[in-house]
Amino acid sequence: MKAWMARDLPCVAGRREYSRGRYMVRNASRMSVPMILADYKAALARGEAVACLFVFNDVRFYEGRADTAETFHFLAQQMELIAGVSACELANGAALTTAIELRCPVTGQTTVFDDFECIAFCPQSDNRADPLYDPLMYAPYPCVNMSSDVYAFSRFVADSALAAWRKPVREESDIDRIARLFEVCVDRWQRVATRTIANFADITDTSLCPVHVTADQTHWIAKHKDPAFAEQKKEVHSHELPVLYGERITKRWLDFFGGANDYVAAGLARDGRPVSPM
Repeated sequence: MKAWMARDLPCVAGRREYSRGRYMVRNASRMSVPMILADYKAALARGEAVACLFVFNDVRFYEGRADTAETFHFLAQQMELIAGVSACELANGAALTTAIELRCPVTGQTTVFDDFECIAFCPQSDNRADPLYDPLMYAPYPCVNMSSDVYAFSRFVADSALAAWRKPVREESDIDRIARLFEVCVDRWQRVATRTIANFADITDTSLCPVHVTADQTHWIAKHKDPAFAEQKKEVHSHELPVLYGERITKRWLDFFGGANDYVAAGLARDGRPVSPM
């Protein structure tokens, strides 16, 4: 699994975090999931992790031994202990979202990131004959990824500031300089996202499973709903790109650095609407 993440993972941001040692990868079982989540939260608080992968090494659900629907039901059962909904609901389109209080890497303020979401992946998703064919949900072993779009982008901006200025954003007093950095980071994160989507399109039979960026570069199209944990019915959905949600996040940061009240990360992940915490 680690070899695949280092060499073949189509997600550009995921490969970046893995190469930096900030991607926690753990063999998991139903009973160990809460402990792994606790370890992940602790690593997040120390600044040592960005994403977490729960890997379920169960031969019953390797490729060829079960279909995608069966494997997603299995993964939902494994993650049920940290979900606010049933395994059946998770396997049928519900979200497994956790709100985590952390220090924002950009502002330095303690805030709640309410979009740490779990998504199921499995080997069977790459099978064109499977009714739930969707290579975007493929991994060599059944697993569940947990991450936050807002927190991941925040770490990217914090890294960019350290590389450019050798100091955190919060130590820069020139708000115009901060605004220029944010503009550059949104553009770079947008390119990371569109490159990732292009990578997935390259390995997908798009006649069965459409994957592309819209002509105006504001959304991407896929045959699953983000952030559903898993699905039993495939439908085409539109999702925001960083050019939209990145602008919301950086505006909130600029408001803070311009003298507004404490930074609040909640509600920035999608369309400005809050995500219900677990």
